[in-house]
Amino acid sequence: MLRLIILIVCCVFYQVDCQSVAQQCLTEQIRNNAGNTRQLAIQQSPETTTLNAFRSICSNFDSYIRCFQSRLPGSIDSTDRFLTLMFDYRAMWTAYRGLCSDLNVLATRIRCLLSTPEVRRCYDIFNQGVTQVVNLQSQSRLDEYGLRNLACNVSVQRYQCETQVYSFCDAQAGEIMQSFFYAGVPPTCRDYTGTYSRYTHMYGSGEITSISNLLFTLPIFLIISKWL
Repeated sequence: MLRLIILIVCCVFYQVDCQSVAQQCLTEQIRNNAGNTRQLAIQQSPETTTLNAFRSICSNFDSYIRCFQSRLPGSIDSTDRFLTLMFDYRAMWTAYRGLCSDLNVLATRIRCLLSTPEVRRCYDIFNQGVTQVVNLQSQSRLDEYGLRNLACNVSVQRYQCETQVYSFCDAQAGEIMQSFFYAGVPPTCRDYTGTYSRYTHMYGSGEITSISNLLFTLPIFLIISKWL
């Protein structure tokens, strides 16, 4: 999270080109809420920068999500092609509705979300999975259903990895981020992996049925390697 936010601050205040939809949408969200605060942004601590990014999103998260909805289909960025497989407007709305309702609680634990070697390892594994899924997509090696299931596995594996790191820092921070992550995946992905989100029950469309996640529990490289 912090790595993306630092990049976005550069995009906002130094007009660096930001290509992915996630970067574009967060850049615009921060810019729309930042005003003339270039000097303040440079002097902010990592904790404040991270928290202010969340606050910018929460000030109008529906607009933020619609930015993804409108731009993802036309993007050729590899990260966006992966995200398109996972994007669900209602799920993302539920995730941010929940996160923003807990933001005051998370604010006192924001240090737990800062980048660490452990979190970076989660992202390194995730990025490898993203690359392999996008390559399979480019080579037409899997149909849409197979690609979505594989993207689901790659995403949830990252979320489990991150949640474990955050929970070690603070149990409540871990629970909030777990609920946020799992609310944001499509309902079929939650069913497929047997994951649970408190936010889905509070703000979503109904209870998610947990089913066996045998495929998910396999090491992700084994799942992907069978298609290579």
